[in-house]
Amino acid sequence: MSFDKLFGPYLAGARRIVITDPYLQMFYQVRNLMDLMETIAMYKVADEDVAVHVVTVEDEFNGEKQAENLQKIAEICQGFGLQFTWVLDTTGTKHDREIVTDHAWKIVLSRGLDVFQRFDLNDAFNFANRLQQHRQCKEYNVTFVKILESSL
Repeated sequence: MSFDKLFGPYLAGARRIVITDPYLQMFYQVRNLMDLMETIAMYKVADEDVAVHVVTVEDEFNGEKQAENLQKIAEICQGFGLQFTWVLDTTGTKHDREIVTDHAWKIVLSRGLDVFQRFDLNDAFNFANRLQQHRQCKEYNVTFVKILESSL
């Protein structure tokens, strides 16, 4: 399993994508977000930009590091036709995780982007570190909903 195979066909052609995942706090969770950004970059139309907006919740223990990591993603995406923005939801009510596109797809994620078992992020010579299809998966559900009118 990889984000490319799982999400790629549903993200292809989107010009605006909103990702809501209140659990993008730990490094490996933000790394999964970066993996998704790579998938979006691969499936976007070559000469078009894609606006990607992330809604998450601040890590109460490492909020500065979380913000730093999200900002790094924003900076690297600029050179790849991705306009990455993010906001920290402060309502205290966010729980559901989803991806919504401007071309009528809503992807409901039971575990958010946290679908892989832990692996050694520091082992540069481990295929699981570079290729998602070599990572063990957690149990999760994904529901793809075709919506009649996009709210984006």
